Amino acid sequence: MTFPTRLQDVLDDGIAVVRSGIKIVCTTGTYGFWNGKGDITVGGLVYWPNALITVSEPVYGLGTAASTFTVELIAKRDSGLTPDKLLLIENEGYKDAPTTVYDFYFDPDDHSFLHAEPGAYGFIDTIDHSREGGETKLIANVRSGAIANHRDGYRTASHEDQQLVSAGDMFFQYASKVKHESFDIKFD
Repeated sequence: MTFPTRLQDVLDDGIAVVRSGIKIVCTTGTYGFWNGKGDITVGGLVYWPNALITVSEPVYGLGTAASTFTVELIAKRDSGLTPDKLLLIENEGYKDAPTTVYDFYFDPDDHSFLHAEPGAYGFIDTIDHSREGGETKLIANVRSGAIANHRDGYRTASHEDQQLVSAGDMFFQYASKVKHESFDIKFD
């Protein structure tokens, strides 16, 4: 991937300004937040400023197990984000909403937007309402999208799946899984 020339220059000089952003694609709408001042538009989406969002470090590693990370949004009355507004998340279609964390790069001289680099991504699994130390907050539990088709209890590979991967491979030809089997047994 090539970066814009100005971004490459400020990165080489070590003076790039980096902020974080997050995009959440709910069934009821797409929302963007970033930890800066003022609204910015990236890829046609307006990202609202909110320095109150924290993202846990995504778990990176090898293997096939799906990992998780969290995104927290704390209510602050002086910003207009009251605990009542946090409850409105229940009106959104957030289950399995694709979520992407970005690094936004800005020019240190004129503060113009240079580039958005996607980082961790996943799908919102659950959202917990929490009160810690007198602060009300939402905690979104995001499961990693790195391996979207493997999660314990999610699904099992089949012969048809293997044909999509490698046509003619017969490894799963006799594999099957029966979820429920009923027997009608009568004793006379």
